[in-house]
Amino acid sequence: MRIGIDATSTVGDRGGVGWHTYNLVRALVDLKEDVEFIGYLKPGSRSRLPPEMAAWEQPGCLRWVEVGRATLRWRGTLDRLDLYHGPNFKMRTRGKHGGLVTIHDLWLDRHPEYSPKFFGQRASFHRTKRTAWRASRVITVSKHSAQDIESLFGIPSDRIAVIPNGVSQEFRPLPDPMMLAELRTRFSIPTERFILFVGGADPRKNHQILLRAYARLTGLLASHSLVLVGDARHRFGDMRQTARTFGIESRTVCTGRLAANEMRLLYSHADLFVFPSLYEGFGMPVLEAMACGAPVIASSTTSLPEVAGAAALLVDPENVEALADAIVRVLEDHDLRDVLRAGGIERAAQFSWEQTARRTMALYREMCA
Repeated sequence: MRIGIDATSTVGDRGGVGWHTYNLVRALVDLKEDVEFIGYLKPGSRSRLPPEMAAWEQPGCLRWVEVGRATLRWRGTLDRLDLYHGPNFKMRTRGKHGGLVTIHDLWLDRHPEYSPKFFGQRASFHRTKRTAWRASRVITVSKHSAQDIESLFGIPSDRIAVIPNGVSQEFRPLPDPMMLAELRTRFSIPTERFILFVGGADPRKNHQILLRAYARLTGLLASHSLVLVGDARHRFGDMRQTARTFGIESRTVCTGRLAANEMRLLYSHADLFVFPSLYEGFGMPVLEAMACGAPVIASSTTSLPEVAGAAALLVDPENVEALADAIVRVLEDHDLRDVLRAGGIERAAQFSWEQTARRTMALYREMCA
């Protein structure tokens, strides 16, 4: 069986989809089944592959192929694919048994007012809808996203496969005070104890409500600073400016994007991880934080309740008072923090990339049977 996979998002500045594709391909290769994968890359990308990705290439298992977007449509035939998988909302070609497309979420289709496209979201909505209907099967990462795909695109539920993401094994507790001290010095984190947020100024990550809640608690949280990870500026918001507006800039640290080992360090030492996102197709940072032992407060909306289960304290992401109360409750109740830490580690252990790869492989075999 020969499977083609669009791997273009794995090279360069990986976003959420890039890391999803990276971990999925790695886990599929590690299964060592009688399947040959062809990973399609943009022209010029092969020389920029990280060493570990270059090492995945083995005869009969995986080969990397550079191909331009205009010619990819014929590669399914030229490479004699049995099946093609587009893990990034697009299905550029097909195999003998058709193609699969992964649609992670429909945030911009639900909220087109945030679309970065000059002419809005309408054209993109129809392209993704057409792709979903052309695909032999649609893969998505949560039941919530499956419901969105069914309701917005009209795709029958029996044509949608829900295969959750995994948690990378590198996310586990890292109790290293010296490394943390270096990181604290580099970013000038003003206190030893801190609350952690990941997501940047993207409006759906809802940083403003967290800053508003934190500003209300300045008297109670004198020993805690707020560490914000991700791009500090977005066309719809600026985290530093918001902090200045609320008068908490001296206790708020914006780190920008960080490497996985730095994220692991912050997750491991945070007194609390807060993720008040308005919309998530899955919500990987929640499981990453849990895997590293951080107690978690997350939104009670979209996919987050099914991902976090009972291992997080869930709040309405638009209720400032509820979020502020939850923060105080977790930081003041040591027993609750211990329960959330233990429950989070147990919950995160239920999500592995090996499991994701096995379920994906089973779907490949079903489609090619």
